[in-house]
Amino acid sequence: MAEPQEMRAVLIGGRELGGIEASGKSSVGNTILGRDVFPTHRRTASCQKAEGEVSGCKITLVDTPGWWWHYSVENTPMFDRLEMTQSLLLCPPGPHVFLLVLPVDSVFPEIYRFALEEHIGAFGKQIWKHMIVVFSATRPFSESTFENHVKNWPDLSWLLKKCMNRYHVLDITNGSDGSQVQTLLYKIAKIMSTEVGHYFEIDSTMYDKRDERRRGAQEKAQQRRLAVQRQRDELKSRMQSKNSTGDMRLIVVGASWAGRSSAANVILGRNAFEVDEGRTTVRCQVKQNEINERRVTVVDTPGWYYSNPVSQTSETDKLEIKRSVNLCAPGPHAVLLTVPIATAFNRSYKTAVEEHMNLLGEKAWDHTIVLFTRGDWLGDTTVEERIETEEPHLEWLMKKCGNRFHVLTCKNQSDFKQTTELMEKIDEMVAGNGGHYETIDPEVEEKLTVVQNTAKIIRRKVRRQRKILQDFFKGENYKVPKLRMVLLGKEKSGKSSSGNTILCKYLFQTSLSEVT
Repeated sequence: MAEPQEMRAVLIGGRELGGIEASGKSSVGNTILGRDVFPTHRRTASCQKAEGEVSGCKITLVDTPGWWWHYSVENTPMFDRLEMTQSLLLCPPGPHVFLLVLPVDSVFPEIYRFALEEHIGAFGKQIWKHMIVVFSATRPFSESTFENHVKNWPDLSWLLKKCMNRYHVLDITNGSDGSQVQTLLYKIAKIMSTEVGHYFEIDSTMYDKRDERRRGAQEKAQQRRLAVQRQRDELKSRMQSKNSTGDMRLIVVGASWAGRSSAANVILGRNAFEVDEGRTTVRCQVKQNEINERRVTVVDTPGWYYSNPVSQTSETDKLEIKRSVNLCAPGPHAVLLTVPIATAFNRSYKTAVEEHMNLLGEKAWDHTIVLFTRGDWLGDTTVEERIETEEPHLEWLMKKCGNRFHVLTCKNQSDFKQTTELMEKIDEMVAGNGGHYETIDPEVEEKLTVVQNTAKIIRRKVRRQRKILQDFFKGENYKVPKLRMVLLGKEKSGKSSSGNTILCKYLFQTSLSEVT
């Protein structure tokens, strides 16, 4: 087999695999090229190309955005999906190989397999003939340990079979070991020698359409930036004669895991609200802090499940969301609707947002600013590009709230600039509205008390029943070595999520719109 003079490869993979947030794509690319060319301290938000020479062979690598492994493709933002396929245009006339990167000791349940098939489906079926699974390792991993790991995960065995058992374990912490890279390049060369045409051919018609859509989104993004700036300039001119140094009252609403509590902490500049992956806000909480010599009050509210209509949200949560307005009397200056950039704003998500926002009244939209959380997901791209690519549902959201939005990186509480800019936007909106939101429902507290008293009665019955059983089995070892459970419930009631919580892993599909 003749040694190739050139190799072109595309790095693909997901995120949050078995508790490991990143797959190690960028680190694999750096290890292959023998130098740090791809940033590893942040997410790859757009395709990045790097070139180098290894043992006389010209290497071209393209790193791509990753997807959440427990997401179906329809829940991955359209921008990320288009960027993945855009990678082919950066290594013309086409890549010789796709390197699918997985952490070597991560789990690989069925839902990850489904996510993989859906996300790479955009490339076509021929991609499997050009794929090698690269297992990124951060410690020595023996062959026997690897084989046992594969046996424990049938869907991982399926993946290797699908790739004709082409895989390679790469220690990304040992860049000085050139032999492991040479072995990988040899495996790539074998694919090049056996596949007709040697490289993955690009469907130029399909990619021309996607590239055209991408360019169109960039042009619209620029138009949106200019329109927003004109709108802000006009509002600032109205503020010149008005005092904007008084107290500020805010309500934070949004879906579960949309970053409401984290966003509230960033705004207040301290850890005022508890943030825990295994915990959700069940009752409204009110916290305050002084920011720029102003007293800022923030009300955190219970979230709703992303794609659930309001009819599937508990009465308690709905009453708590309504109650949030009462907790910042005489009314909030702004409703901050948290929307994570890392999730597609699809039809079911749009319906859930619209119906839950209606709990606050139709006029609430006039006082709403969309707070895009997970700002780190943007990388070197802009939120305007994301908005235009994600149409039409995100476009609908922008119209509903008067094109008011702000990006927040919740990981960086020390960045006071993003909070200051948000407060400026709120002041501008208040100036445009002529004041704060004044819709107080006096019956909310009474209704909530009835619901809570009913819940207390149920809890007492459950505790009494448990006490009877515990007394009955007192002194006996009734623990069993294995537990078998069947999860039953109506659609979107949380069966799969409950299973994942019980097992402490993402093992059941929890698509934001699909049901079991």
